[in-house]
Amino acid sequence: MLRPLPLRGIPYFSPMQLISPKYLWVLGATGYVGKHVVFELLERFKDDPSTQIVAVGYQSIHEEIMERTHFLMMPLGEIGQKWLDKYPPSVVFHCARMAGSTDRKRFRAARKGEGANRRLKELLEALPHPVKLVYCSGTLMYGNHTSAVLEGTEERPIAYARAYERAERPWKEGSLKMDIRIAYPAWIFGPESWFEAFYLRPFKATGAVAQIGSGDAMMNLVHIRDVAGQLLHIALHGEPGERYNLYGGEAVRQGDFAEAVASTLGGEVRVMTEKELVNHYGKTIAEALTSSIPLDTKHGDWKARYSLKFPDWRTMVEDVVANYLRNS
Repeated sequence: MLRPLPLRGIPYFSPMQLISPKYLWVLGATGYVGKHVVFELLERFKDDPSTQIVAVGYQSIHEEIMERTHFLMMPLGEIGQKWLDKYPPSVVFHCARMAGSTDRKRFRAARKGEGANRRLKELLEALPHPVKLVYCSGTLMYGNHTSAVLEGTEERPIAYARAYERAERPWKEGSLKMDIRIAYPAWIFGPESWFEAFYLRPFKATGAVAQIGSGDAMMNLVHIRDVAGQLLHIALHGEPGERYNLYGGEAVRQGDFAEAVASTLGGEVRVMTEKELVNHYGKTIAEALTSSIPLDTKHGDWKARYSLKFPDWRTMVEDVVANYLRNS
């Protein structure tokens, strides 16, 4: 088939060249949540050549992400104007957090993170087009509760969140120029998660699954793939400036959870007191692991429109345990 000749003085553009690319940015793209957001986007938009992914990572690299995205290797505080001009973002998925291994280092990282986020916010607000930003926070920001927590509940940070809330302030303050949506994932469940560190590895060493404290604390679980899926769902079907709790099915007692894990592994449950927990892991980790934060949402219609990949927490346990045993 012959291609039409350009008119004199007017260059010829193919239909594909006339499509203006839409750039979706993922910050923290090689971290635990961020890399799954990248994979979710690559799968969702694989047949849409006009949608391209910009992945920003720093402390680690991932070969597939480097090969299939516009990959930028830089810390959060060094994202420059030239990159925003080259790949003008329409949506930014913010999954980056400057972390620390001790309370002192976490507070120091949070101060640095606040500065980086304020700088980035100013750059995004100065762009000639409006930007939508989906920020991934966490439910430790709510603090302990006995009844289900809805979005908009006053934040009373505990454990890690005491330090990290400072870094989140620029986004939670809102914006007159940007559409900022905040996500609060529950206990993120999947390979390489807290579940492996505090349940599977200790079981492999002792043959027992820990029940933490009385076992009465309530927890909601959400598979890492459903965190990524719901973050995209917020961007596509959420409301401007809103906040969203991300979780799977109903809340579960930690004691019932431990019994189900032990049953799946074919082991027994051992009660681990909070004193043992503090002595072994430290106060901050102990506070996180004993937190009680059951969730609900005021966005019932929005949540109903999302089809969970893992709607049942027992199915999540079986999937992750099987994966761990295959690879251990």
